[in-house]
Amino acid sequence: MLARPRFWFAAALLLGGCATEPARVSEYLDPQTAMTVRAVAAPFIYAREVPELAANVRDYLSLGAVEVNNMGTRRHYLAAVSWSTIDRRGAAGAPAPLPERIELSLAGTTRVLALAGHESGSLGIGTPLFRPASGYLGESWYLVTPADLRAFAASPPETVDVAVASGSASYSLWRREDAALREFIADIPDTVTSERPRR
Repeated sequence: MLARPRFWFAAALLLGGCATEPARVSEYLDPQTAMTVRAVAAPFIYAREVPELAANVRDYLSLGAVEVNNMGTRRHYLAAVSWSTIDRRGAAGAPAPLPERIELSLAGTTRVLALAGHESGSLGIGTPLFRPASGYLGESWYLVTPADLRAFAASPPETVDVAVASGSASYSLWRREDAALREFIADIPDTVTSERPRR
């Protein structure tokens, strides 16, 4: 008879764990822009060592998929949020490395993404996304197609090359979030009314 209460207690714990599993994709009506915004809950993260500043210093690039829906017209973006393990804004001779252009391999083809802007408000996204707890430097937004995002999910690039004001830099894959991106892509309609990015 003692086994039954233990069984129900264990079952309650399991069910409670399922109920609190974090969402992989978030969707909300942006209170500032009145646009419906859908985004992966966790971005892919790329990193590069910066030994010229100090030992064990890394710069990071968080890449996250975002959809902006304006009354049925959908635009898809790849957000690139730049951050670092140190405050790069206060480092002499080390400006914030905000990408102007991103180059990465998608479906075996090198794809160059042109900058849509360095702030999200003009794109219909008033609420900041993918901001780290500390070390935030800035962000860059790129208009992409659903096909670009599907190619990214099928084979995430091992490296991302970025062009910045002072030259170029290469970031290597540091943390993957495949499940979140797959779930995000699964909700993109087969036929999408969207603004196409310029090649």
